[in-house]
Amino acid sequence: MELIKKALQAGLIAGVVSTSAFAQNIADAKKAIDAEQYQQAKSILKKLIAAQPAAPENYFFLGNVYLKTDYVDSAKVVFTKGVTADGKDAFNYIGLGAIDLINNNAAAAKGNFEKAVSLAPKKDNDPYIYAAKALIASEKPDYTTAQTYLEKAKSMDEKDAEVYLALGDLYRGQQKHGEAYGAYRTAFELDKNLLRAKIELGVLNRMTKAFKESTDEFNSVLAINPKYGPAYRELAETNLRWSFGAPEAEKNARLQAAVDNYKKYLDNTDRSVDSRVRYADLLVYKGDWKALEQEAQEMVKQDNSNPKIYRYLGISAYENGNYPASVQALKDFMSKVEPRRTIAWDYAYLGKAQLKTGDPEAYTNLSKAIDKDSTLAEEFSTLGAAAFKDKKYGDAAKLYALAVQGPTTSHTVTDYFYVGYSNYFDYVGKAPAEKAAAKDLLVQADSAFSKVNTLAPTYALAYLYRARVNRYLDNEKNPKGLAVPYFEKYVEVLSAKPENLTDPKNKRDLTDAYNNIAGFYLQSNPGKAKEYLNKTLSLDPANSYAADAMKALGGSK
Repeated sequence: MELIKKALQAGLIAGVVSTSAFAQNIADAKKAIDAEQYQQAKSILKKLIAAQPAAPENYFFLGNVYLKTDYVDSAKVVFTKGVTADGKDAFNYIGLGAIDLINNNAAAAKGNFEKAVSLAPKKDNDPYIYAAKALIASEKPDYTTAQTYLEKAKSMDEKDAEVYLALGDLYRGQQKHGEAYGAYRTAFELDKNLLRAKIELGVLNRMTKAFKESTDEFNSVLAINPKYGPAYRELAETNLRWSFGAPEAEKNARLQAAVDNYKKYLDNTDRSVDSRVRYADLLVYKGDWKALEQEAQEMVKQDNSNPKIYRYLGISAYENGNYPASVQALKDFMSKVEPRRTIAWDYAYLGKAQLKTGDPEAYTNLSKAIDKDSTLAEEFSTLGAAAFKDKKYGDAAKLYALAVQGPTTSHTVTDYFYVGYSNYFDYVGKAPAEKAAAKDLLVQADSAFSKVNTLAPTYALAYLYRARVNRYLDNEKNPKGLAVPYFEKYVEVLSAKPENLTDPKNKRDLTDAYNNIAGFYLQSNPGKAKEYLNKTLSLDPANSYAADAMKALGGSK
């Protein structure tokens, strides 16, 4: 469910910058950032900026905290202030380059990175490392340029653990897992305090589904530092992935372990909204809707400016049966984010909640959900079945019509049938005065039944109901027999298995077909009419219509 861009997930800060009069305080800020204690890091850096506004590195670190927590506009403001504070310092140009990458402006990003490395002191390899990290973390990574920068950084200091940490990120992004593993391992060997390198070793193991080895790696980090929050987060996410496809009992245990570890993650970070958002993602996977709604409500109290909170409120309120609150929360979410940041489930949940509240806009939003992810269409088949059971035939028809927009599945033919079936019953149930204006329902039903028999030529009921639809479409005073070919086809398909013709469950529909065919031929072909009337009477000797029609034809078989 996590929607933050990879550039924002990875961040840029992992190493050591040049010292200053405030080196210890910057080190404290870096330590807080690495431990994902972002509020604490912000507090330290804002105090540093207030104390020494001309020091550009303070702006750089603060801007990256904003990037990590998905406040791109705030990051840009801070990086720009950093350039203003010292236009000859490299780092804030790297920050602006990262913003350019997020905004898909590769040319501007290149210019900012080139500016940064041109300003780098001869013995300082940090600008090359950070520029490389930004390029690797981008949604459209530039691994070639990143590797060039990292090779330069390595040539300046072959014992710099941060170079190898960044190389690990680069190789992992290129799916070169062996090289990535070696780089992360070297980074930790060079600096035993660089716990992030061991974390990344565990992540690599998880990517290959070596879940036990992954958890062992994270636990080894906690053996070194029991308060290192990111290790608990990764343990949580590993248990989550380990639960996928596991037997039910093991799955539940893994999910509970994931929740427990994420709570420890929160306990060892600053319980910022940004940390709690990731915990909320886990609750979504677990399906713990009551806990999710409670967590979302707490987050709103803490910071109502984070739009993602409203997504959680909307989803959990729906799952907990609070449909009006779900609609409002999801509308609030969509009003606060750019359209590109919405996902299919946002529209699906909004549409489903609006169905429950009787809002006709529901179908627009459900359709948008399918536009974003056609695989969601299958769920609408289930919603259609529920509506049909409640005799809400108009709703059922619309929901089944959405269902057939998805990929072809084993349900597709049935879904098309129910598009027609629902439209048919929607029309039949209308008052006589309304039927004239509702003929389009019959046209839609006819089209759906036609699709069924294109996909499944032996689907008998589709022919029967197409016949019944066409009986209504025919001219009542001067019928042209529009229904007859479909009644005949229904009989033909059933006749392929003679036992169908004597099966009691088919009696009502067969006699209806026989009588309708006979009724059309009463005037034009009495012999054929008698043939079908006799078929009716052989199934139902007491059938009054067939008996009366036969008498009208002379009573002879």
